[in-house]
Amino acid sequence: MSAAGAASAGTSGSGGTAGATVAGGAGSGGSAGGSAGSAAGGSAGGGSTDCAGHALSLSANGSGTASDAAKARVEIDMMSDLPTGSANRTVELWAYMKSSDWTANQNTLFFYGPYPSARNADGFGLDFGSTSNSIGTIDPFTNAYFDNDNQASGVTAATPQWVHFAMTWNGTEVQAYVNGVLKSTKASDNATQKVLKTGTSVVTIGGYPGENAYFADYIDEFRVWSVARSATEILAAKDKALVGNEAGLVGYWQFNEDAGATTADKVTTAGHTAHAGSLKSASSNQLPTFVVPSPPTPIKCP
Repeated sequence: MSAAGAASAGTSGSGGTAGATVAGGAGSGGSAGGSAGSAAGGSAGGGSTDCAGHALSLSANGSGTASDAAKARVEIDMMSDLPTGSANRTVELWAYMKSSDWTANQNTLFFYGPYPSARNADGFGLDFGSTSNSIGTIDPFTNAYFDNDNQASGVTAATPQWVHFAMTWNGTEVQAYVNGVLKSTKASDNATQKVLKTGTSVVTIGGYPGENAYFADYIDEFRVWSVARSATEILAAKDKALVGNEAGLVGYWQFNEDAGATTADKVTTAGHTAHAGSLKSASSNQLPTFVVPSPPTPIKCP
């Protein structure tokens, strides 16, 4: 949320999940023993699914009710693994987008950096701009020089669908990708400003607390890298679950838990300190939940 921006059917059961209820859709009937859509990696009925069939719902208890008042989010302290300052980075995720989610400056997918902000390139996040000719627009922002508001996503806002988003910094440019395609590039024309100055904070998935802007649908496969991934790399891996030891991967949350108030970091690199995410909200009965999304996230197992 930059300064400028401010002016189908469910899957078969996974791992024994029986009749889970999902936000904005009917329950997905599972088999008591877990069937083809199991955590071991099979996909139900030949369709693509993530390995456990789960995603994170930021609606209040999976109710499908979107409200910034709930402030449903995940907070992660990545400690020294967080790419800050001018370090190269990539942040990517899948989000289920409905027409109400393409609303300017009201639905932030992720953010980190200090708040209140000094607006000196001290943040790093992604939200949305005004819909243009039925096409949703994106606002990659840093709270300063590299903000790039109202860039066409190429996605029809009127059609509910899963969309993949990625945002990178390669040392000179902030770039944003939609479904693996580059949609935004912003570099400063002032040599003294050709670096980010991202501050240290927790990573917030599903919101920007500093501006009370929260996303309220599904999020899945949230990944943080200490490298600027190329267009080829983003496109090749966006619809595949990772092993967890990929070069440069410093945080990976699949949201495949059945329940609970935390979500596990799935990075498997030797020596990595796992950074569990904490589920947060304005009140205890509005926490994010782990659900079998309908339609399923378009992720294939390794």
